[in-house]
Amino acid sequence: MKYSETGFRGFYKQFVAVPVTERTKEALEGFPGCEDANYIVTYGYYDRQSGLNMEVLCGARFSNGKVQYAIGNDSISSTIRVNNIEDDECYLIKDDGGLSKEHMKKIEKLSAYDASKDIENTRTMPFLDASRDKVFIDDVLVYLMRDGFKDEGCHVRITGLGEHCLEGEMLDEPRQNFGWHKGDTISFFVSENEDKSVICYTDTRP
Repeated sequence: MKYSETGFRGFYKQFVAVPVTERTKEALEGFPGCEDANYIVTYGYYDRQSGLNMEVLCGARFSNGKVQYAIGNDSISSTIRVNNIEDDECYLIKDDGGLSKEHMKKIEKLSAYDASKDIENTRTMPFLDASRDKVFIDDVLVYLMRDGFKDEGCHVRITGLGEHCLEGEMLDEPRQNFGWHKGDTISFFVSENEDKSVICYTDTRP
């Protein structure tokens, strides 16, 4: 699977084997067996400041349909940004419990990045995917709409759920004077157009 084709769902909170390339090999330095590894076993987590990342757990050797995992190194924290692997052929690893147990300490530390229940719920909403940033998955494009103004797209970072709406912090300063500014919290909605495309929007009335 490729991140550029599948998006974040196959990587977020999943064990993924990432190929060793010129862009990724440095992330494996200091891990046992790094010289022989042709894949890196990673676990996906989301940092709202840096986007979706893959935490390095250990090296692995894939050969003739078999895989051999090296041991990890809990003293090193190393990450791979998904924009460095978005076009690489990666593999989802189905964990039978062995990887979770082996790398429990690192995975438990990543729980510090867990979001609120409301925000986690929005990450399971596929209808938002067309509006999401490909790396910053809580950031969506919202169209500001008001009579007498041209519709204007603005990036908004989801902060929670309201009653029949979503809430988020505006990341851009609108070019037009809608009455909202960068850093403000707005409520927005999701609508399907006649062509079946989905957009996020708000009427911006204070």
